[in-house]
Amino acid sequence: MLKRAALFLGLMLALPLAHAEDARWFRYYDDKHQPVVTDTVTPEHVSRGYDELTASMRLIRHVDAQRALSAAELAAMRAKRDADAQRAKDDKQILRLYSSPADAERARNRQLDALQVRIDFSNNMLTTLRQRRAAEAQRAASFERTGKPVPADVKANIANFDKQIQAAESEVNGRKAEQDKVNSEFDPVIKRLAELTGKPASTTPWAPAPANAAKSKP
Repeated sequence: MLKRAALFLGLMLALPLAHAEDARWFRYYDDKHQPVVTDTVTPEHVSRGYDELTASMRLIRHVDAQRALSAAELAAMRAKRDADAQRAKDDKQILRLYSSPADAERARNRQLDALQVRIDFSNNMLTTLRQRRAAEAQRAASFERTGKPVPADVKANIANFDKQIQAAESEVNGRKAEQDKVNSEFDPVIKRLAELTGKPASTTPWAPAPANAAKSKP
């Protein structure tokens, strides 16, 4: 059925070519015998028969109705037409933003690098927090070994470090999830740019630069 729809679509597109330089409007009559005028030929035009008109609405010729399409064929044709229109719109937007796959890869890498800075900063903070918590835990253990109660401030410090560690771990996981999202959003764009421009995409995946704990910033 889809094959027949594709063949019929080719016929539909070919019909107005003979007068394409003159025709500006295309008119058919709906079930209520009301005229429907558009600037393109649709499946409804073809199945009902239509008139080719000049810009001043003068009749150029009448095109007889073709075989009525089934609901499935019409749906398939509309879906393809809509998909083609959306793809053309998306391609135009992609080319407006990026001139080549390499251009999109640089934009992707800038976003990934910025997120990696946040990850490195949070990892450095985690190292410090874990060390400080371990020191407080040793203090608590020393009190317990002597049979003395652990001071409230030590317990509070440990609990506070636990909260900060959990928050830093959530930050790291969240930023990594954002990196995954950036990659998933850019991958099809880069692939499409390669198809549109004929320029190859890089075969080297992005990798984080070595983190410098002393210079990492949020």
